[in-house]
Amino acid sequence: MASAPPLPPPPPPPPSRTDRGARVARPGTESGGVRSALVGRADVLAVLRDVVGRATDFQAPQLVTVVGNHGVGKTRLVSELVAGLQGAATGVRVFRGRARAGDKLAAIGSLLRERFGIDNAAMAPPEQSAKVAAEVSAIFGGADTTGILYCLGGFLQMDFAPTPFLKILAENPKHRSDLAHTVFRQLVELDAQKGPTVLVFDDLQWADDETLDILTELVAGLGGSPVVVIAIARPEMLVRSSRWAQGAVDHERVDLRNLEPDDAEVMFQNLLARCGRIPDDLVQAALEMTGGNPAFLEQLVRLYLAAGAIDTSGTLWKLDLDAALAVDLPISIEEAIEARIATLEPDERELLERAAVFGNVFWLSAVVALTRLEDPRKDVVDDPLDLEWGEGERIRRRLTDLVGSLAERDYLLVLDESDSTMAGDVEIVFKHNLEREVVMKTTPASRLAAYHLAAAQWLEGRIGDKSEEQLEFLTGLYERGGDLARAARCYLLGADRARARYAHEEARQMYERGLSMLESGDAPARMDALHNLGDVLDLVGETDLALERFGEMLELAWRFDNQGKAGAAHSRIARVMRRHGKYDPAMRHLNRAQELFSRAHDDRGIASTMDDIGRVHWLRGAYGQALDFHRQALTLRKALGDRRSIALSLANIGRVHCDSGNFKAAIAQFREALDLRRDINDLTGVVQSLCDLAGVYHADGNHGLALELLSEAQEVGAGIGDMMVQAEVLSRLGEAKTAVGLGEEAAGDLAQARDLARVVGDRVMLAETHCRAAECD
Repeated sequence: MASAPPLPPPPPPPPSRTDRGARVARPGTESGGVRSALVGRADVLAVLRDVVGRATDFQAPQLVTVVGNHGVGKTRLVSELVAGLQGAATGVRVFRGRARAGDKLAAIGSLLRERFGIDNAAMAPPEQSAKVAAEVSAIFGGADTTGILYCLGGFLQMDFAPTPFLKILAENPKHRSDLAHTVFRQLVELDAQKGPTVLVFDDLQWADDETLDILTELVAGLGGSPVVVIAIARPEMLVRSSRWAQGAVDHERVDLRNLEPDDAEVMFQNLLARCGRIPDDLVQAALEMTGGNPAFLEQLVRLYLAAGAIDTSGTLWKLDLDAALAVDLPISIEEAIEARIATLEPDERELLERAAVFGNVFWLSAVVALTRLEDPRKDVVDDPLDLEWGEGERIRRRLTDLVGSLAERDYLLVLDESDSTMAGDVEIVFKHNLEREVVMKTTPASRLAAYHLAAAQWLEGRIGDKSEEQLEFLTGLYERGGDLARAARCYLLGADRARARYAHEEARQMYERGLSMLESGDAPARMDALHNLGDVLDLVGETDLALERFGEMLELAWRFDNQGKAGAAHSRIARVMRRHGKYDPAMRHLNRAQELFSRAHDDRGIASTMDDIGRVHWLRGAYGQALDFHRQALTLRKALGDRRSIALSLANIGRVHCDSGNFKAAIAQFREALDLRRDINDLTGVVQSLCDLAGVYHADGNHGLALELLSEAQEVGAGIGDMMVQAEVLSRLGEAKTAVGLGEEAAGDLAQARDLARVVGDRVMLAETHCRAAECD
């Protein structure tokens, strides 16, 4: 796990164990069973020990950033510190986490799992949740931890029930994230009251931006706590995170470089100690070519072993100097890796090629599947019951043996069964990610594409209900595998999910990416995507672009003679026109939509268009005509049983009653609409109903209740990112505050409402807000 993979690993369905950080830890100066003591790092090790001492003696949080290029021994240095602390019985507790490329918040989640003692093998999910709950309760002194568990669940990939307030708050991802950051800091602070604590976060060059922000805030926000945070990363992490360590009370940066020549010679001699005295010629050649990089020295020893330059059959190894000197010593780590990869047997190389497309983590079942797809024997059986599934099956047995051999030679690391993120499967890690990258770079493009496609199909069949992150990873696999149609479908499915949770910008990007990849022949998917993208653009105020997308949808529907889709496009264009105050063009589009829906026998479309026509009549003050159309729409929608649409028609009828002065009837309609919208969690509709009710109470002189309803509407609306909704809430708030004498606050709300109305091009809302502002003045 040493360099950025071309594709991130898929976010796993279940979380990984926290002690993976220890199990996957790079061996530092270990090669083929030979280990060197830590060399040339005594000074920096003393610095780290001093930092821990300061935290303990002065009860002051400390941050240490260990920075260095690949192979300089960052993880080995910190492991040496930890071993010393634990061996000396200092009372210092150490917990470790590790970042993984593409696995959001993995560093924090893995550390928390180690802290809570979660054992995947011994505990079923309910037991894990109970264990976390017990540990958290102990840390927080028995207080109500419902909200705390809910926030920590995001790090642990566990589901804990939220309180009603948190359920509303969670609709806004930023609010939930901010609260989770605070809860994590409080947990660390309270836990440190038990004694000095060291938190080690490794491989932070792979960490997502949120993880780096959390760690920066953690150290800056800790009070008088004996906590040491050790961050291990390559220099690119500091380039990417300009805020790193800002605000930290005490920050020690440790820059590791290659070993000095004398130290490098000692390490090289240590690695080959079982060979006896090492000839000076070989030592000098090794030092010149490695530059003193510990990882390169390890690679050279592996290369000697792979080339047969060392006879390891006896207790004392025999070094063939001529054979060792004959090895074409590389001039870079990458070349050393290429030479090591070149020593692989063909079937070993093929296994690594298939595994590499998954990232730095893969599963035995995955390479079994990819191998079977290419197996020239193509096992054929007469009886399906004769198909072998167990460990003795030919391909699985051979691959298991190959994995074991590669693990013995330091290419792979087989995790304990309890660490597997795929239940019932064996999870395997590339020990050195640079080796994985070299395998990827030297695999023929056509074969690599086939592996990506097969990997995508295997993974999609295994992960079930896919998260947005998993969909994104699948999309990358399908795209690299050449199945652009399937990649596009994954993008569009992810966009639909982002749209459903009001992540408009994320949805927009995925819709645009998916549309760019969608084959021209897939007209149904393209029309749906254009409709949904247009809707998102409309919500964020990009009305011109929204009209372009609806126009593309309309043209495509015409070409395929799809009258229902054409009617939907006309309806969406009409709504934009209506908000711009262009009632005549809006009515022309609505009449055409009604005609098309009728031809298509689309009752939903007919009902929707009737409501839209009724709204135009209402805006023009023709209340009788408006009421007729809304009631017809309501009758159709009740027959269809669509509660969201029924609520919309009820709200439209309520507005007509309100403007006609029939407040009692209006309140009844608005209340019924609000109840329906709450039941189906239609947040945009809930905000609209709250605004509608507030408008009635304001008109009836009950300004206090109006303000109460609008405050709730503002809280709910803040999490959905709908500028049109926000503009209406702020405009009505300004009106209500003016009525109760809060002129200064009212002016601020109305100014914001005007700005939003201009952005979305809603001239009706802009005019209403100007009128309310005039009353405020």
